[in-house]
Amino acid sequence: MNRIIGALQLNRTRVQILLGFLLVMMVVLSIAGGLVYRSISELLVRNAESYVGETTKQASARLDAVLAQVDTLSLLLMTDARIQQLLYKVKQGEAVTVDQKLSVRPILINLMTFSDLIQGIELYAGDEPFYPLENQNLLERIGQEAAIFANLKEGQLVWADTKQKENGHLLAVRQIRLEDDYLAGGGYIVFRISDSLLDFFNTEFSSIKGSTMHLYDQHQQLVASSSPSLLTSVDPSFLLRPAPQGTHSIINIHGTDYLKIIRQSTETHWSILMLVPVRAITEGLLVLKQALLWSLIVGVVFCLLLLWILSSFITKPIRRLRNKMRIPFLGLPHLNEEVYFNFEMNELNISYNNLVRELHQLVQTVYEKERLKNQAEIKMLQAQIHPHFLFNTLESLYWTLIDKQEEEGAQTVIALSKLFRYTIHAADKDDWVSLTDEIEHCQRYMEIMKYRLGHRLNWQFHIEPLTQEVKVPKLLIQPLIENAIQHGIEPKIGNSSLLVLIRSVEKDGETLLGIQVKDNGVGMERHALEALKNRLESSGRPDTSSKSGIGLLNVQQRIKLYYRNHYGVYIQSSPEQGTVVDLYLPYGVERDV
Repeated sequence: MNRIIGALQLNRTRVQILLGFLLVMMVVLSIAGGLVYRSISELLVRNAESYVGETTKQASARLDAVLAQVDTLSLLLMTDARIQQLLYKVKQGEAVTVDQKLSVRPILINLMTFSDLIQGIELYAGDEPFYPLENQNLLERIGQEAAIFANLKEGQLVWADTKQKENGHLLAVRQIRLEDDYLAGGGYIVFRISDSLLDFFNTEFSSIKGSTMHLYDQHQQLVASSSPSLLTSVDPSFLLRPAPQGTHSIINIHGTDYLKIIRQSTETHWSILMLVPVRAITEGLLVLKQALLWSLIVGVVFCLLLLWILSSFITKPIRRLRNKMRIPFLGLPHLNEEVYFNFEMNELNISYNNLVRELHQLVQTVYEKERLKNQAEIKMLQAQIHPHFLFNTLESLYWTLIDKQEEEGAQTVIALSKLFRYTIHAADKDDWVSLTDEIEHCQRYMEIMKYRLGHRLNWQFHIEPLTQEVKVPKLLIQPLIENAIQHGIEPKIGNSSLLVLIRSVEKDGETLLGIQVKDNGVGMERHALEALKNRLESSGRPDTSSKSGIGLLNVQQRIKLYYRNHYGVYIQSSPEQGTVVDLYLPYGVERDV
């Protein structure tokens, strides 16, 4: 089959739909053929039984439609917000005034205008009358059996026993489920329905001569009949007893054989009984057969046409999306801006577009990381300094200074050696370090700067204990301190101070790691500050003017790569007042993403 579909270049999904439909139609036609065969074998009786059965079905459908209208209107009343609120107050033990009870009258009257069948509506809070005020309690009104059944049905419409019928009206009850009380029972609605809904039973409904129709409730009480005298002395249980399976329902009443057909209402479970005299049964099988045949033909043609259109709605969007999803050679997939008719295809298209965006963003991130990596490798090659040679030289210098008893210079050399060891690392080592290691590196850098600037430089580190083991990218804080010294403290005449504050902060409802570097140096002019902020926001190329080769823009760009675009560097500065640089990072990120 797959080879044939491939050779004919057919849409496999559409072929599967068509084949499945044809299989179903074959089953349906087989069943219909079997039914026709059985009808032919029992021509006379089955002809009348089919005809009368269809008549009974129409009558049942008509009754159900009328009762469904009552059910729908009662549901609207049950869910009315005003009634729900008042009954909830009563259930909670709150006092409800007479005016509040009378306020439901316009609601009830307005609902009664939608149907001529509803002649009255009574509202009960629990078992006690709510409106009208002088009404009986619920059990006296509808009987205990109907009240219990209404509770069991939990909000469905229940018809009272026809023994409760009064003044040409039938009673129906519905329990009100309170939304504010987790759909618990809070009251009842009783409807007085005019028995005019049964008027069509009072005439000869069937076209077959001598046919009669009768309506019984769930307790086998006669509600309406087109010929009441026919059933005067007949036991209802005998009339409503189903016939043995596979046989015709033929009963004898007063010496006359009748074909009996019973259908039960889906709304009230009332039974419709149709009695047709056997002698009045006439042949009509040919007309029924032709009607059935034409119905099948028209149904098959219509369904095939509808199925062809429906399959187009399914297969065409799939084919167009499939063409969009084909990745071009040496390229990336493109977004699909098309909006489809059905919801599922739109959801699939949204997922595809999100995947494409993520793919483009991932490619861009990898590109940026590779670019930074290449820049770092080039700078290391340009330095042409072998790490071991550098460390050995610094160690020799240290011992020379020790021999000369120049302790301060020796300690500076040790700090410089540790600074280089921290900065120059093997390519296979992790680029993430604990905040404690990063702070120690910054303190060694400050010792070296202290050797250069002397008493002009004073610094302090304030660190919350809970933040010390947080993982951060290497060399993320030292460039901020370096910029503060180089551009703020060194140009200033006189003593200067630098404060590094690390703590947990709340920002936009999220707990973040806050790193602040504050100096009281020369500060920045407004235009220079705005230019720097613009470059930080645009994540431009790193600033290579710093001697360390890593400036504020480099730090900003590394943060964007590691933590995405939600975090970064924020700077404030005033001339002769100093500069404050804030860096906000999330907790729990310990690897390159």
